[in-house]
Amino acid sequence: MKSTTIVVAVALAIGGSLSAQTADFYDPNAYRDVHLTFSQPNYWTLLMNNYQSQTEIPADMTVDGVTYPDVGVRFRGNTSFSQLPNNSEKRSFNIRTDSYVSGQDLYGYQNLNLNNGFHDPTFLREFLTYMICRWHGVAPRCNFVRVFLNGQYWGVYINVQQPNKDMMRQWFRSDDGNRYRGFPTTGSFQNGRCAMTWLGSNVNSYMSAYQPKEGDGTDLMQLCDVLNNTPTGQLQSLLPDIFSVDQFYRYAACMNIVTQTDSYIGSGKDHFLYHDNVHGAFHVFPFDVNEAFAGNTTLSPTYNTTNTSKPAFSETLPFSDWNARYLAHYRTIAEDSFTWATLGPIITLYHGMIEADVVADTKKIYSTQQFYNNVTATVNLGGLGGNNVPGLQPLIQGREAWLAGHPLLTAPRATLTNLQHTPANPSPNQTVTVTVDATSEASTVSLWRRSDGPFTKTPMFDDGQHGDGAAGDGTWGVMLPAMAPGLLLDYYAEASTNTGTLTFEPKTAELNAATILIEWPTGTSPVKLNEFVAKNNAVIADPSGEFEDYLELYNDSAQAMAIGGMFLTDNLTNPDKWDIPSGEIIPAFGTKLIWCDEDGSQGPLHANFKLSSGGEEVALFAADGVTLLDRFTFGLQLADVATGRLIDGGAPWVCLGQPSPDTPNELSGCGTRTFTALDPLTHVMTLSVSGAPQIGASPTVSVGNGPINVAASLFVSPDSGYLAVPGTDLTALIGLSSWFSVPLGLDATGGVTLPMVIPNSPSLVGMSFYLQAAAWDGLGFMYGSNALEAVICQ
Repeated sequence: MKSTTIVVAVALAIGGSLSAQTADFYDPNAYRDVHLTFSQPNYWTLLMNNYQSQTEIPADMTVDGVTYPDVGVRFRGNTSFSQLPNNSEKRSFNIRTDSYVSGQDLYGYQNLNLNNGFHDPTFLREFLTYMICRWHGVAPRCNFVRVFLNGQYWGVYINVQQPNKDMMRQWFRSDDGNRYRGFPTTGSFQNGRCAMTWLGSNVNSYMSAYQPKEGDGTDLMQLCDVLNNTPTGQLQSLLPDIFSVDQFYRYAACMNIVTQTDSYIGSGKDHFLYHDNVHGAFHVFPFDVNEAFAGNTTLSPTYNTTNTSKPAFSETLPFSDWNARYLAHYRTIAEDSFTWATLGPIITLYHGMIEADVVADTKKIYSTQQFYNNVTATVNLGGLGGNNVPGLQPLIQGREAWLAGHPLLTAPRATLTNLQHTPANPSPNQTVTVTVDATSEASTVSLWRRSDGPFTKTPMFDDGQHGDGAAGDGTWGVMLPAMAPGLLLDYYAEASTNTGTLTFEPKTAELNAATILIEWPTGTSPVKLNEFVAKNNAVIADPSGEFEDYLELYNDSAQAMAIGGMFLTDNLTNPDKWDIPSGEIIPAFGTKLIWCDEDGSQGPLHANFKLSSGGEEVALFAADGVTLLDRFTFGLQLADVATGRLIDGGAPWVCLGQPSPDTPNELSGCGTRTFTALDPLTHVMTLSVSGAPQIGASPTVSVGNGPINVAASLFVSPDSGYLAVPGTDLTALIGLSSWFSVPLGLDATGGVTLPMVIPNSPSLVGMSFYLQAAAWDGLGFMYGSNALEAVICQ
């Protein structure tokens, strides 16, 4: 008992803290305040006058208690700006965090869209539409914020992610492709101008019909040429090289189901195109969807599909297999997502979340009564952006019932399950078997696969001769020949009935396709990847004075190691991407810093790749360019937050509380440090101490940012660890072979402060302890904190 008391006292006597971790900026449950402070007395007049030119004015923005100076602010929107009542001040905003301060971002994002809820008394239509679209395809993220201008409450806004590089890297293997908005830069809104129609061989016609965000229009013109001018007999072989038909069908089906006709399917505009430069295809996805859930319950699945001003429909759907693919995706979205059983609870939850703030919003376009009524009943907007807008519930329930009886959507279809490949981690010399289970309605089953470029189709068999088990047992298989090391293969399965009705596994087909990675031969080396910062705004400048991404290598041996000729890469399919210059040496137990900035002109240790803050992989290969020595795959990275090994050269990898470029990650002596999970946004509670971990001292430990008025625990261990907590997004960061817990009680602020005393015992000096706090709210949800390590001081 005495030793336990001593360990508790010592373990709680820890200094240092990790900044409070918060939910992702677009987490649907994150409901933040955005304060904009303008120094100009006439800021409103400036914003109004600058609308046409889209000129920004500076303001200080404060979010979560942090002020971001000199962000660029302007009004945004088209009809949501021009059709507001003359006296309305509920304007939509665009905010760029880096307009005046280079590299400045808000939780990794630099371009914000705050929409005013035009044509939507409930404020929910955009939110619901983007949510459904993301379940089935590429789409922006979306949530709600409260906006304040110079201290005055401006009301609830819909916070929509900008379709820029930040978003592209979340969906694609590269964010370097060209982007175009389907909305004219100049000229008329004539239907079809920006709907992938052929506008001739002058690229300027495309640059005026679309809004180029990145790209010179030549690739867009090529897409329109292939789509509109290819002979029918060649279109199915040529179009997939440059256009994702599958993604377009999922997008178009979503737009039709939610009755968003102000999109490609109706007006022929208000969509985005991204040219994936890895696989070569354009992808279409939604943007500006405030008029969704406002149409007719009987809008046909074939609406406008033969209209020649919509060639992505009219040129592709005459092919029976593409038509069946469109209907398969349509059925999946209608049956799995567009039901009142699915959407009703979501509407109740988020309508309730914003209710009090909408009621208090004196700037809102529509009345409080319309906010309430439009969930269940049609409201008349009196000319404010439309006339009658149907209630969400009757629209969803009516459309759900009508679609459930539509003959195009009720044909018998097969069900696919248990798609898998063996071996799970194949080596270059192994045959890979892919299998899937299909119900008896399947007359054929096929495998779609790709490494680079479009997916190609391969038949699968249920004959007992293709790794599929017994003949006729409902398991279909195909055996793929050995593949090259480092190859990444995406795949999904398709089943067809004898009438041509299709189903897929996964149901979203190309989206969330399963993957096979052919492993590289591995070797061993004392040289390890040790730490990196993928968004270096202020951690450390390179010799040229620039804040660039960095990657640290560590030599975990007592001898100097020559690393010249080894390779670093951020793409496992390109292992020899950057050759470490000859003559480079890492001293014994030393480090070497590599600048990942694509700027080799600045010196020999500047790699030809950057690190993506949206997540990717890094790897170290031997001088043969084939043998993999070390690798690490990471997700979203925050600005100036390092990911690295807790123990230099060892495990686990964590999110470090303090970057340590070109210096040891470990404590060099007594003291403290903080760390958290690789996804730093999952652990929202904070654990901190004022005072040093010194024998005879009396520091104070604090837990904060937890659920209010609940029980909590402080877990203590002499070891670190890294283990996912089942049923949660949390990670246990302490060793679980030997640990104990201390009960705590969180107060009305979600925190607790405890004074602790460390015994004045010299035997404690040099001992290490790891701590982490956890709490459970009244609904049974678990909250976790960052972890603390302390080495006790004299």
